[in-house]
Amino acid sequence: MIRGLLDTPGSYAALAAAIRRDDLRPAALAAVRTLIEQAIDAGQPWTTEAARWLSRADADWQTSATLANRLAWYARSRHNSALLHFAGTDHLTQPGTDRTHAQALRHLHLVALRYDFRCRSIQQLLDQAPDHERTRWDPYTRALGTFALLGRSAPGALDAMNRTLAEAGDNPQVCHALLHGLWLGENLPGQAEHILKLAAWPTFDDNDPIALFRTATAWRTLGRRTEALTAIDDALEALAPNQPDVHADLVRERTLITAMPATVPESAPRR
Repeated sequence: MIRGLLDTPGSYAALAAAIRRDDLRPAALAAVRTLIEQAIDAGQPWTTEAARWLSRADADWQTSATLANRLAWYARSRHNSALLHFAGTDHLTQPGTDRTHAQALRHLHLVALRYDFRCRSIQQLLDQAPDHERTRWDPYTRALGTFALLGRSAPGALDAMNRTLAEAGDNPQVCHALLHGLWLGENLPGQAEHILKLAAWPTFDDNDPIALFRTATAWRTLGRRTEALTAIDDALEALAPNQPDVHADLVRERTLITAMPATVPESAPRR
């Protein structure tokens, strides 16, 4: 329905007006998402246009983070990644006067790197920013930096996670980024326990397939086969259709879980 409306005369002017109104902004942003997805499907550059719309909406960081995540994931699945459309790093080093526009580009750039597990690239990119810009970063930008630290098991990563949570609270995009980083890291102190604790936050729906997936990995790491199998089966049931890449990740996790030995009876001899 929205795609059809966007093809009618005067629709863009009406959308530009609607996105500035508090009562119409949610519907207008949904239309913007559809508009950008059309450009993505057509193989066109799209990141700058997405940032322009968020700037028109005077979007706060939470709104920007939500739309950036959805568009970056969609674009990746359509082989038109946001990473194809960044020629420089001014949105990090010299954002100019339109900070909402720069924030949107920053979110799109960093979250696309996150989806490709490019933790080192995220850190290298953020390291280019001068100190006076770092102090003005929004919580989601800092959360993506923390994701990179967690994913690389860097010293101080867990402390950075706690600072990020204290700043951003239970924002879903922040929590998912941190949970992703915890899952990706290697040999972080108490890693599995931290995953289980964060995944239990009310931020996550009980049927969130990604949170359940991360939980299954944590239970497997702890040697808890039954809990791990329950979590991964719940994740498979909760996953929406037409997500073959995610489904493949879940199936691989289930294979690792089912390969675990069954619990050794108490009477069995120990070696």
